[in-house]
Amino acid sequence: MTSLSYELSWPPHWPFAWRPSLAAWAEPRLADEIQVGAALALAALALCLAAWRWRWLVLGAVPLAYLSAERLELLLVPATPTSFHTSPTGFTARSVADGQALYAAHCRNCHGIDGRGDGPEAGKQPVPPADLTADHLWDHPVGDLFWWVSRGMSGVDGRPTMPGFAAKLSEAERWAVIDFLHANAAGAELARTGRWPHDFMAPDMTARCADGGRVSLSQWRGKPVHIIVEGVDGLARGGELPTILVGGTPRNSDCAVEGAEARQALAATLNLTPDDIAGSQFLVSPEGWLLGHWYQGGAPAPDTLAFVAETLRSICLSSPQGNRFRGHH
Repeated sequence: MTSLSYELSWPPHWPFAWRPSLAAWAEPRLADEIQVGAALALAALALCLAAWRWRWLVLGAVPLAYLSAERLELLLVPATPTSFHTSPTGFTARSVADGQALYAAHCRNCHGIDGRGDGPEAGKQPVPPADLTADHLWDHPVGDLFWWVSRGMSGVDGRPTMPGFAAKLSEAERWAVIDFLHANAAGAELARTGRWPHDFMAPDMTARCADGGRVSLSQWRGKPVHIIVEGVDGLARGGELPTILVGGTPRNSDCAVEGAEARQALAATLNLTPDDIAGSQFLVSPEGWLLGHWYQGGAPAPDTLAFVAETLRSICLSSPQGNRFRGHH
């Protein structure tokens, strides 16, 4: 496993047990009520400051009455000190691959090979281990996942239900585990439904090009990118699409990724082993999302692939909802 080393920059720890729920704004009716309540509160505060009459503070209770206790509960969710921290890894193929090895060494006995909570030690735990391929994984900020991996979890009775790994794994290694959990959960969702979930990002990777230069997948943002895993028969080209070969050597205008990490990370997003994805092809959106993939022998003709990519490119660049175009083809 490659050693991970980089400086981590942190925002301040969140000091409260609760945090605002951004999901509440996704409900149009509740979002409207929040805006009205906020406007009333600001009006009461402005009148209080202008006239210095404390009776205006009574009006401050109006928004709280307007937003019932039930609605207030929807506005707040439990928080951890690292709720607002973000991953420093860049979701790279290297981080996903290293996270997979760390998961196998420290998590698999309880959570299972595939992360479904069915490991050999699962039955011995006071609470069944979580299914890390279920939809709930996507509901948690990465900062919360980092806190739980670092400090562990406890049940409602205060008893530990999962150990923390801060003493065993470095901060970078804990973030790598989280990267793998997301790649693995995306692959499991693809296997269940035929679609990747939640606008899933392609693992970043660095390739060596035919002209001797190097380029990362993230440097090609703004263009659809064609990824081809070594082993394909009858290689399909996507017209003028930038192409990354995973394995092998670069040819013509292509760039190639050496080593096993990219293949391992892409395999996780398909819920397969690295050996099983020989000849697979991927289409990445201009924003970096995985749009679709084809198994060996199933890719469209080059002109069709180019047409699909350019059509998706125009949609993605012209629509704020463009990154919703994801799927398994």
